[in-house]
Amino acid sequence: MRILIRTSYLIILTYLLLSRLILVIIAYFVIKHMFERTRNMTLIKKESSKNIFTQIPAKETIQDRPIVILSAHYDSISANIPYRIQMIIFFMYRLIIVFYSFIIVVLSIWLTFDLLDLYSVPQNIVILIALLSLSGIIISIPILYLIFNEKPSANSIDNASGVAILIELAKLFKKDPLKKMDLLFIWPGAEEWGLKGSKKFCEDYFEDLNQKYELNSSININIDMVGTYIGLLNKVGLVRRHKLNNRLNNIFQTTSNELKIPITIYNKIFEPKSDHKSFRKCAKRVKKKLQIVYFHSDKDSKYIHSLRDTPDKCSVENLNGCLEICYHALKCIDTGINST
Repeated sequence: MRILIRTSYLIILTYLLLSRLILVIIAYFVIKHMFERTRNMTLIKKESSKNIFTQIPAKETIQDRPIVILSAHYDSISANIPYRIQMIIFFMYRLIIVFYSFIIVVLSIWLTFDLLDLYSVPQNIVILIALLSLSGIIISIPILYLIFNEKPSANSIDNASGVAILIELAKLFKKDPLKKMDLLFIWPGAEEWGLKGSKKFCEDYFEDLNQKYELNSSININIDMVGTYIGLLNKVGLVRRHKLNNRLNNIFQTTSNELKIPITIYNKIFEPKSDHKSFRKCAKRVKKKLQIVYFHSDKDSKYIHSLRDTPDKCSVENLNGCLEICYHALKCIDTGINST
């Protein structure tokens, strides 16, 4: 909905520039930002969400110790259009935004030339823009109705699976904490609306984490989806693919082999957008290299955000398997820290 509104704003702004109604544009921005009430006005209500988090301290308190941030978002959405088609639609909307942003820049330059009597825009360009705008709006209405006319869904893979695994991990580590690594369990909200939960958490607490812990040796384990199999993302990128971590995936893969639990290591051109990106971005801002372990059953994306995302898609063996891998891998990493 926000993408649609931004597109509409750009279309209106384009026509105001085409009509040379520059004073209307200026008046709008002046009035919008002059009063507090108008400054906060919006066509859609603000999202309401909360983060849930708890911490389990290490047995031994040492200075500059690492921390393990375990995250799994608890919110989800469902729609009548398959998830991958939704992604294509939203990508097309972003292309439209880029197109109209370009048009606005061109029109601004043209207005400058027109005022200097150097160049005037051809009439057929105006007609073309009008046709593109009209066709885009007509096509958008039924598509957006199908996307945003939500129906109740179990949302099991995305992301009841991650929530359940984190709860069980918290139970295990509460009984037997790690020796030299603190554990932070966080269930962010509003992940589906732009990672707003994890971004807000980082905004409020990341500076404290940076001062208290050694983030270069810290870990974020983000369990986004565990469904018909256990997927672990390894590398992302098109030409120069980079790893999400230097060595941790090897530890997790070795652990899965020792436990005889199947796990799929895979690469992606485009990295899935999930809460680990918020933590990594904040770590980069303070010039630290937070290691990322990202569980995501990518092939199960065909089920998510729809009525097909049901509990039977989440294998009990896979949920328990991911739980066991995370638990034993962290114990192994903690032992490695002890030996050094």
